[in-house]
Amino acid sequence: MATSVALLTTLNLDQRKAFLDYAKSFAASCTELGTFRALLEYRDRAYQLQMDQTAERIQEIQRAMRSPSSARRSLANLEVPVVMPQIESAVAYQTGVYLTSYPIFGVVASPQNQDAALQFETVIGNHSIRYGWAQELIKAFRNGFKYNFAPVACLWRRQNAATITTSTAAGTAGLGQLQQVMQEGNVLRTLDPYNCFMDMGVLPSRHHEDGTAFGWNELHNRMQFKRFVGTLDPTKTTSLREAYESGFEAQIGDAGSATNYFSPTINRAFNVSSLVTGTNWLNYVGLTQAAAGQNRINYRDRYLVTHFICRALPSDFGRQGNTPAIFYGIIVNWKHVIYVEQLVSPNDHLPVFIMQPNDDGLGYQTQSMLDTALPFQDMSSALWNITLESQRRAVFDRLIFNERYINKADIDPASSVARIPLRNASQFKGDDIGKAVYQIPYRNDGANLNLQLSEMVSQMADVASGQNRVDRGQFQKGNKTKTEFETTMANSNGRQQLASMSIEGQFMTPLKETIKNNLLLNQAAGTFMNRDTQAEVQVDPVKMRSSILEFKITDGVLPADKLLNMELMSVFLQTAQAMPTVMTEYDIMGMFIYWAKLKGAYWLKDFKRNPEQQQQFLQTFQQTSMAQNATPPEQQIPAV
Repeated sequence: MATSVALLTTLNLDQRKAFLDYAKSFAASCTELGTFRALLEYRDRAYQLQMDQTAERIQEIQRAMRSPSSARRSLANLEVPVVMPQIESAVAYQTGVYLTSYPIFGVVASPQNQDAALQFETVIGNHSIRYGWAQELIKAFRNGFKYNFAPVACLWRRQNAATITTSTAAGTAGLGQLQQVMQEGNVLRTLDPYNCFMDMGVLPSRHHEDGTAFGWNELHNRMQFKRFVGTLDPTKTTSLREAYESGFEAQIGDAGSATNYFSPTINRAFNVSSLVTGTNWLNYVGLTQAAAGQNRINYRDRYLVTHFICRALPSDFGRQGNTPAIFYGIIVNWKHVIYVEQLVSPNDHLPVFIMQPNDDGLGYQTQSMLDTALPFQDMSSALWNITLESQRRAVFDRLIFNERYINKADIDPASSVARIPLRNASQFKGDDIGKAVYQIPYRNDGANLNLQLSEMVSQMADVASGQNRVDRGQFQKGNKTKTEFETTMANSNGRQQLASMSIEGQFMTPLKETIKNNLLLNQAAGTFMNRDTQAEVQVDPVKMRSSILEFKITDGVLPADKLLNMELMSVFLQTAQAMPTVMTEYDIMGMFIYWAKLKGAYWLKDFKRNPEQQQQFLQTFQQTSMAQNATPPEQQIPAV
């Protein structure tokens, strides 16, 4: 028996206190965050070519920033870019697979439900453009290949917005005006891995199914937080004044706390710690005191906003019921719960999905693509730096000098145009300068070998990742025929297709189901523009829900061609032309129209004839056929 779902379930103030205690207890249990964040930071430094964190390197960068010309004259240590090109090639491949079509997720349905499928697809396309799904998923792909950990949240958002209409008032008729409307839709957000805390005892790829809770911290300024609060449902929002007046105190040096905002230090030449703690400019200019005196809200300059999603029993928060449910709450500065909603999930999934391209069952210990390529980057960089050090010695090698004739301070600067004064020059006879200085000979026999080894190591990195130079848009030497090249590229793409299939099963499939469920539960009726058909589509949620079991959502790995064998249908249509009995038994025209719509021919309605045009066409066709089949009259042969 079908049961209705209460969509406005929330918690009262006392229950929200219990929710806050529950969240704090879970955050305190995340004891491995310090090590996890350090590992993320290490990977980002490798990706950004910032592995050299020594004080000498930082001073060298700062000198180069002050005087760019000095950087061109020095032979600084080099980090060979092996990790970043491989990751970007993998991101580009997955982007081409999943994100180049419109909409990102297509919809296939039975012929009788094609109109509902068009409505469904139109809404999905509208949401994907409005909320920037492609940009968020590209960031998720990059995080997945860098960290093997890419969390993405999928939540339904309602917010007030404005649209431009034409005024009909007497004084402003014909002018533009703003009209308040309600905007809603599926929002995808790639979460900052540094500021997530989760149940690390569960496999990342199965966290949406088996995880207890997932949370993430965001740092908002005053205006950002004020606008964010405006997007929340006011019927589920409380304690706003207390939240506005509460302060965020950054815990400096506590890198393992889930209740703190963590900002990684990737480039030590640029200090970002002040961006976290910040300066209370409102207090600096004296606005907070004035506002307090006028009984206004005493805003702060920084707010730590924590999103917390958990599976819990309603009785855990003081409500009745022991059936597990999913709750989504927003906590400000870990002091006030301003928003709580009981989420409805037909599949019982947490609305946070973790992409793990390399899923071998070892959970958070599994190596990412970056981890696989990093040893080769380190080795190649070391070989290059050995060669550079050799060149430095060739130019600035060891010297023996006599302090009676040469001042040490005069020969230390490494300059190609140095002027070195000679002291006590009267003691020299002729050109015998060897008494003053002598350069110890230096042999550099293995420099070329080091560079060859570095190139070989970089090629080994390609073998480890399953890529080649052509994958990155570079020329590949070799005299190959077209067939041989296509075979090579097909085999090269095998590893990347394997990652695509893994992403499809663990990430895209549950994400698509959540998008579909959110849309069917929350979408209101309205009119939307379909970018493919260039026409307005009337969306009827009741009609979409009535055909819910018929929908299949496609993507780059699971296109419409696989859900419906287009090649087989083409053969069937060709066969029907040669077999009249097939045309008698089956609606060939209906099949063809269905096939055309699946291939994107939604413009068919623009060329459909009305009944009068159809009758006129039939008459013309019959007349033409009769004229072609008529027997020509006999011609008389003229007498000679």
